[in-house]
Amino acid sequence: MNALFFGSSEHPLYGVYHAPKSRSGRRTGVVLCYPFGQEYMRAHRAFRQLSLQLAKAGYHVFRFDYRGTGDSSGDSEAFQLASAVEDTVQAIEEVRDMADVDTVAVFGLRLGGAIAARVAQANVAVTHLVLWDAIANGAAYLEELRAEARVPAGVHGSTDVTFGVMGYPVPPGLQQELASLQFSGAVSPVLPSHAVRTLVVSDSDTADARAFVEWCGSAQWRAESMIAPLPGRWGEVDNWGSAMIPQEAMQSIVTWMSNEVP
Repeated sequence: MNALFFGSSEHPLYGVYHAPKSRSGRRTGVVLCYPFGQEYMRAHRAFRQLSLQLAKAGYHVFRFDYRGTGDSSGDSEAFQLASAVEDTVQAIEEVRDMADVDTVAVFGLRLGGAIAARVAQANVAVTHLVLWDAIANGAAYLEELRAEARVPAGVHGSTDVTFGVMGYPVPPGLQQELASLQFSGAVSPVLPSHAVRTLVVSDSDTADARAFVEWCGSAQWRAESMIAPLPGRWGEVDNWGSAMIPQEAMQSIVTWMSNEVP
């Protein structure tokens, strides 16, 4: 495991590279996209364990913090979807340069899934995509955040005031991005010049999961679904340090990767 800073001197980003632990000869790197806020904390140990499992399977794995999150530069109110997409592109270039791989699989959890999907649309280096409990309807997710923050009902429709969820600010810019975020078959994506093999993983048969499958179909991407039940919710706080490590689900994802991704 190698921790490093990468990106521009103006916005240095923190990343962790996991070298492959087997001589499988795999030529695909893997970039992991974290969720937002409390879900980042809840999933942090799971991402570390997933990285180790993928490295054991022979992949070059890179996980990183977007600007304004974790150990990357920037104030917490600087986090936005647009900049997170830019940071993910930089992470892809970093693992390609570091590991000398040509193609990349991008993995995204919750809001990280929406970020990963946006990157996969435009980046020809991305050949595989894993969307785990990913957010397809940003407006509905924003309402969940407002409810968690106990924002008064009278200002639920406003995106002009920052509110906080478990210590994480949700500034107006991010609210506006979430309000317009939508993945569905009815919302035609930018038609890519490349095909992206996609796995849509969800705790149950959710509307978000179905929307992503339809969205992939409209882009003429081959997508399949996987149900992977969870022992709790990603956003909750429990008495065990707020970590959730769904081993069975992670192993299923690693197995899919090993079978589908060279």
